[in-house]
Amino acid sequence: MSHDIIMPVLGMNQDTGIIAEWLKAPGDWVASGDVVMSVETDKAVQDIESRYEGYLSHVKYDAGAEVPVGDVIAQLTAEPESARAVTDEKVPVDQKDVAPVATVVEAPASESKITQPLEKKISTSVGGKVLASPKAKALLKERGIAISELVDDGIAQPIHAADVTSFERKVSKVTTASCLGKINSTVNPEAILETECWLAADGMQISRAELFALLVVGTLRYTKVIAADADCSVVIPSDESCLLNPDLFGLADLQKSDEENGFVCLWDFTESTISGFELDSDAKLNVSVFGGEQWTLELRFDTQTINPKQAVTLLSELTRRITQPLRQLL
Repeated sequence: MSHDIIMPVLGMNQDTGIIAEWLKAPGDWVASGDVVMSVETDKAVQDIESRYEGYLSHVKYDAGAEVPVGDVIAQLTAEPESARAVTDEKVPVDQKDVAPVATVVEAPASESKITQPLEKKISTSVGGKVLASPKAKALLKERGIAISELVDDGIAQPIHAADVTSFERKVSKVTTASCLGKINSTVNPEAILETECWLAADGMQISRAELFALLVVGTLRYTKVIAADADCSVVIPSDESCLLNPDLFGLADLQKSDEENGFVCLWDFTESTISGFELDSDAKLNVSVFGGEQWTLELRFDTQTINPKQAVTLLSELTRRITQPLRQLL
């Protein structure tokens, strides 16, 4: 014995309903009370439960089809039909000439929440109409998002409110441009000058920028901007060099790197009258040191690399190390 599944009446003045989603596949066993499909009207999307049991067979409309109320959509049969038979009997989405019969599937007394299947299949739009729940349409209008944007992004139909929210988050992450921050501090140069004299007396010839590089990378590890065992290279344009892990190798065994764009770009203007400098760099962090009676440390950073709070901590620690360089060197 077979039972017809028809397009139910879900509201007043309803002539058609859209099959938003099949929740059972042809050949699946359907028990009484099982949700077979979800149907969309102008006002809501509702789950449709079966009053009978049987194998879902003779499915005549795909998801996305707009079907007149009372039209036969599929049948429940005592024996499952073959997949081939189902394919042969299925009619195009726009064919609506099946004679209406008595209703055997009805909507629950109260509106039910949309049941999300384990896998959401992409269905085609009907007559150029994109399938979306009323809540999703309202949300799209409120957020000023064109429904075509979600379709172009490959989001499966029917589109639900959760899809709109997920798309909005995704677009926000993609379109949010990184912000360049800048922070300054002043430092007394006396300790660095004394350290240079001490190193020279010990026969160690290094540039001031190399000394800064060691202090900078040591600070990055201490503040956990980089991992303790991570490689960190510092580009020093004035020396036309790039140092690899200067804090780990030490001043006596500085290692040069072939990298053109280090994690840090370091500019030393302490012997210059230049008091400001900005240049686009591929480095994650840019550190500049300007001269005078009091040196000015400037940290320029990408907020996708470190946040402002980390930048304050980083520059504060670097300032402390420049006033006490021997604490790191020894």
